[in-house]
Amino acid sequence: MSHVLRVLFLGAMFAFILSMQYNLEADRTANRQVKNALELAVHDAALALDEAQLAQGNIVFDQVQARDNFNQSLVNNLELKSSSNKFFEPEADSYYQDEFVLESIEFLDDSNATFPMDYNNNQYNIVERVNGPSIVAVLSTKSPRYFRGEGINIRKAVVYEYFK
Repeated sequence: MSHVLRVLFLGAMFAFILSMQYNLEADRTANRQVKNALELAVHDAALALDEAQLAQGNIVFDQVQARDNFNQSLVNNLELKSSSNKFFEPEADSYYQDEFVLESIEFLDDSNATFPMDYNNNQYNIVERVNGPSIVAVLSTKSPRYFRGEGINIRKAVVYEYFK
């Protein structure tokens, strides 16, 4: 009888540890994927420059085109549907289950800043020395779960800058 109880106890422990390990792996994977996708999206947004200003030697972002590039990059890299400029719903076959929220996107360029500058965003605790025109974005979602439990909140911030 003691062998049966020991086997049942060890089986329950194994199942608990395995489910916890899968959930932790989901957190790690989601963190990495969100960070990588956000870096790609901000890079794609930074490619949208005002060519008239560029011809005069100034780097100024075409913010409408930059937002379009940003949104399209996020949709492609994270398998999302764009429901607005701020909220993104995951596709049915996406790894993610909860919506993504673009909490902030800021364009710092030659039209509204002088460089180098110390960028400070108290709301998201971002402190960065910016040496050239930059885009700062903050994206958040909730980590998916394989097993029962509440997913962790993921918030990633990226600063992409041109060096002058």
